[in-house]
Amino acid sequence: MVTGETDPTAFDGTLLVGWDGERVHWIAVGDMGVIEQGFEVGIGYLNELSHRFSAASSVKLSLLRPLCSLMPDSVAAGIESSVFVLQHGSQNQTETNRTFLSHRVGDGLALIESGHFGADDPFLKAFPLGQWVSSTLAAIELGINEARDCEETHTVRVDLAHGRALMMRFDADALRWCSVTEDVEGDGVLYHVVNSFHREGLDPTGLRCEVVFSGGIDQRSSILKQFKRFFESVKVEQSQAELGESSLLIHLLK
Repeated sequence: MVTGETDPTAFDGTLLVGWDGERVHWIAVGDMGVIEQGFEVGIGYLNELSHRFSAASSVKLSLLRPLCSLMPDSVAAGIESSVFVLQHGSQNQTETNRTFLSHRVGDGLALIESGHFGADDPFLKAFPLGQWVSSTLAAIELGINEARDCEETHTVRVDLAHGRALMMRFDADALRWCSVTEDVEGDGVLYHVVNSFHREGLDPTGLRCEVVFSGGIDQRSSILKQFKRFFESVKVEQSQAELGESSLLIHLLK
């Protein structure tokens, strides 16, 4: 699926490329904003994509909604894989972890992502000058900035895709919780979000809290009705609505 048309040979902007485990997503961004976006099933599409946008001045690569672990970056060095296994169990032996650091979150945050490729990385083969970055970490940084300006005392952000959701909760000062789940059917996402409050002894129905959805969702989605049972302010992020499940990539432009 492709939206927008551009002459790839004349494109010298930034190409954002994401992988959700099944599909390659891309967004081509020029001086005037998003020029083209799309997705194709299968990792084999990378070579065609690299030829189409061979003149891109910058290529950023990211996994979309991977399993992840968070810890202070001051203690992360050398124990990242052990922490991940402790939280999530052993991983596929063909995959590896990558650690991304942010100094925009508290005193420094390390985010450990699973599902990356080892030495035989098809993304770097297709884009030798590409840079692996974390769209999850970029979404956390954005969420913290927006929570500070929000009138509510708590903010929940959920980026929804087919078969997976990235969930984040903030108060006015910090990230309080972040998790990725494949339990997206029924009340699965709602259960995880409400439980994150309960683990801190909080009743979400008695708090001033805004819930913001993004990704593969629209105003008709049943999950909005589910959340409105617990939260008064529930909305869909409209600024990147047309990007759908690729929208996490746009945070990499900061």
